[in-house]
Amino acid sequence: MKISYGMIITLTVVLAVFAGSPAFAQDEGLEGKWVLTKRKLPDGTILRPPQVQGQFSVHRGLNQLVVFWPMSNGSSASLSSISKWEWSESEVAVTPFLMIFDDGSGKPPAYSVGGDTKRSPVTRNGGVVSYQHPTDPPFNVWDGDHLTATFEGVFVDYWERVR
Repeated sequence: MKISYGMIITLTVVLAVFAGSPAFAQDEGLEGKWVLTKRKLPDGTILRPPQVQGQFSVHRGLNQLVVFWPMSNGSSASLSSISKWEWSESEVAVTPFLMIFDDGSGKPPAYSVGGDTKRSPVTRNGGVVSYQHPTDPPFNVWDGDHLTATFEGVFVDYWERVR
């Protein structure tokens, strides 16, 4: 799907409304900037920056994610997304606004604008929060300034909050 000028304007307005809304529910603990410190592959290989790069930031429930990694064929792949996250004691709800995925094949990136809100149950055990990402495969375990995202059989990503 090609993104038109109208879609960009609509997305900008939606993001401005959600980011400025005082009723916007989020988990205060995830607020801030996070960086990908390493990726472990199924064969035990560890990739670290600059081989693999990633950052996400959360501000008032608005999440922006960018990840860049090498493919086995020597090309690079990347994922960029913007979404709204809402938290309760028992679940997390994610509403995608924009996703751009380049699979490293040389074909143009795939674009997705908007989407339905998806929910996933949350388990809280003391300060540890775990949940299946509602719109993506990774299972996430967040503990203070550390987050581990496990995509079974593909990778385990290790994230740290920047202080």
